[in-house]
Amino acid sequence: MDAQDDSNDSVREEVWAHFIAAKTTNHRKFLKGDSTATSEYIYENQKEDSQKIITEFKNGKRVVSVQKRTKVGADGLMICVAVDMGMENGDLFTDPENVRIITGMSNCEWEKGMIEKCPMCYKDKIFHHGQLPKANLKNLKNALIIIDEIDSGDKENQILHQTLKDSGVLDVKFMTENNIRFIFISATIIRELHELYRWGSLHESITMSIPSSYIGHGDFLDRGIIQEFYHMNNRVQAEKWIDEDILTYGNDFRVHIARTTDKYAENIQNACIRKDIKFMRHDAFERLGTSELKKIFEEPLTNHIIICVKGFYRRANLIPNKWKLRIGATHELYTKTVDNNVQIQGLPGRMTGYWREVIESGHKTGPYRTSIDAVKEYEKAYLDPLGDNPYQTFGFKKNSRGKITQTTVTLLNYAHIENLIPIDLPEHEKPEKPYDISGPFEDTICAKKWCDENLNIEYGNSAFNIYNEDGTKNKISGRYIKVRGALVKVLNEEETKKESDLGWGTKAESGAARIRPIINGDILKYLVIYDKTQKKISI
Repeated sequence: MDAQDDSNDSVREEVWAHFIAAKTTNHRKFLKGDSTATSEYIYENQKEDSQKIITEFKNGKRVVSVQKRTKVGADGLMICVAVDMGMENGDLFTDPENVRIITGMSNCEWEKGMIEKCPMCYKDKIFHHGQLPKANLKNLKNALIIIDEIDSGDKENQILHQTLKDSGVLDVKFMTENNIRFIFISATIIRELHELYRWGSLHESITMSIPSSYIGHGDFLDRGIIQEFYHMNNRVQAEKWIDEDILTYGNDFRVHIARTTDKYAENIQNACIRKDIKFMRHDAFERLGTSELKKIFEEPLTNHIIICVKGFYRRANLIPNKWKLRIGATHELYTKTVDNNVQIQGLPGRMTGYWREVIESGHKTGPYRTSIDAVKEYEKAYLDPLGDNPYQTFGFKKNSRGKITQTTVTLLNYAHIENLIPIDLPEHEKPEKPYDISGPFEDTICAKKWCDENLNIEYGNSAFNIYNEDGTKNKISGRYIKVRGALVKVLNEEETKKESDLGWGTKAESGAARIRPIINGDILKYLVIYDKTQKKISI
């Protein structure tokens, strides 16, 4: 055994000793009733997922992305994989000196919490957004860089990008020659998975295991706990929330949380005065201290409390199960344009976790008001991130056909990775159109006759009007029709067939075929657009 082997063995001993010490500390805190401690330091699913990641590294991957559910236990996974890599052999062995656990989030609580949980040898390797310049990523070798909440602060030229770029690690050649590996983690990683797919064989994605005791957004939606949010921009709406969601708890006094603006908080505060409910703020200017929060959530209550939050209880922030039992209704801040990531990571996301049995036993909680559409889109995207499903978040929009219609470049984009040969995103099969087209016909009489002879359904809008540009009717020389109340210019046959919503109104359940005018030279002619399942079968 040479000196390097002796050195690595001593590191393994240190890693293991520090791990056991951290495990013991967690257990002692748990027995004392510390709400931040857990029954196990590392759970079996986290151990299994750690080994999945290491297996991908053994298979030659340089990057592993981890898609997870909110509050499923990523902290434990990050600790576990760092420790496991510190116990490995060969080029997988990773000295704690070469481990970094970082995030682009500006979140001091995340950094503080991770430092408290981690074994001693990793405590000075943890950096959130504001501390990234101190992460010392330059000249790393045989390293593991874990980036938590990768979708936060990952846009090009932000501090996370700049820190990684300046260190030289965003270079495939550098990664390979210096044995650098990455783990990217988030519950809302949809956009990033599209960019990482283009890394080809360098990247693999895994999904964190979900134990049966976990309860998430889809479960809340199915149980009616998640309900639609709304504006609380006036007294009526604020009182409606209190009457419908809070006072229904009666004398089962609870803590209720609303994310608000200053203006909305005033509306809620005034409503609380009228309804005799205690009102509190929790924001940068009127922050509730740890001891005060502990009192609110753990000591007996004599009235309902509404806490208006601003900047708290977002992604990566833990609400202990003991406190969840005290929470009744929550209301996310209503926005006209919905950011799915924000809604998923917000208050409903903080209420997910390992307390399914409590809810199934009949414990009352909710409603958790948020965008129902955001939850539905998230559930579909979680199961098939690259599939034909709509999703939107800041700087990223994908339609129901899987086409990305808007995106902001992140640090993971192939353009920012030196010596990367990108592959194309998977092609999506174009769905077969449910309608067909017949014609053109000389006039509506001919079109209607064809419908009578060939379709099992009634034709719909054969009695349409033709208009001039100013909206006056002109069946002879007009060149406009009304579609859903709006004047639309009559197109030629080729242009008409390219319209994205040409099949509107031709579904079988609508019982209608549409007769649509087209311009053929200077002459109006007509197409029949019909549900293809309704065409008569020739005998």
